[in-house]
Amino acid sequence: MIVVILGGGFAGLSALKTHDAVLVDNKDYFILAHKLVDVVRTGDPSIAKIPYHKVFKAAVKSIDFRRKIVITSEGEIPYDKLIISLGYSQKFIEGTEKFENIDDALRIREKLLKAKTVVIIGGGNLGVELSSLAREMGKEVYLIEGQKRLLNFMSWESSAYAEKKLKEMGVNLLLNTKVEKIEDSTVYTEDQKIKGDLIVSSIGFKGPSLLKELGLSTINDRMVVDDYLSSVDQEDVYGAGDCSTTKKFVPMSAQVAVQAGRNAMLNALGFERKFSYRQYAIIVRVGEEYFGDLLGKFVKGKVAELAENLGIYRARKLLSIQ
Repeated sequence: MIVVILGGGFAGLSALKTHDAVLVDNKDYFILAHKLVDVVRTGDPSIAKIPYHKVFKAAVKSIDFRRKIVITSEGEIPYDKLIISLGYSQKFIEGTEKFENIDDALRIREKLLKAKTVVIIGGGNLGVELSSLAREMGKEVYLIEGQKRLLNFMSWESSAYAEKKLKEMGVNLLLNTKVEKIEDSTVYTEDQKIKGDLIVSSIGFKGPSLLKELGLSTINDRMVVDDYLSSVDQEDVYGAGDCSTTKKFVPMSAQVAVQAGRNAMLNALGFERKFSYRQYAIIVRVGEEYFGDLLGKFVKGKVAELAENLGIYRARKLLSIQ
């Protein structure tokens, strides 16, 4: 039986670790997304880049579900079972720099070095950490978040702590604030306008547009799967990681993606395991301090840093199998 995995992120590698398969990715390296801010900090892409050892490097062009063939830039690949784990993409906001991959991080660094005023839209992990870094570099920083708190997917304690630390650093926080338009390097909100030398978007994460183009049912461009991670549209096709969700919603998270990749592969092999997930840790860095949620509890300092380093170790261990 031929199992093909599309996408070598956390979900794809976890599926590959569970059982041997053909792994297809358009890059020859793995991106540690949570280290992208460190690429901006240092200019060293190797911090977030780990080479693949076993991958068919090609871009996925289409899938013929009837014939069970993946059509790529390097030829056709037949499959008996297909796991789609193509990760996420970012909605493009005109007038901003997107923050999605290593090239984006290097481009942001180049512009950040020259900027005096930086506007960051989106108060998630990347937005919070990039705001901290820009302030450390002596920039005037505005962080705009549409919700009432930062890190709204984390505990209230983590949100409050992030707000406290950023304010102490001198970051201008605009919470519960919607961006109305961006024009001539100026961000317009309901009651003010902010001129920025650099405007970065760290919001709008969704699935890759290819999935909708393939005719698959999607929510926020993420393919819809059932509770067993099977496509609701096609037989012998499974979805795992950030590119897929059930109708009940599955969060975009490396830890959840790892669990989904394993579950999808087991079900592709004939098991019938209902998917459930658990978030173990979400850690953020502001300045030199780590903090976040560990097993549902707020932690900071050495415990948080240890949890972060453990996550990186597990990611590298996952890569060691391919």
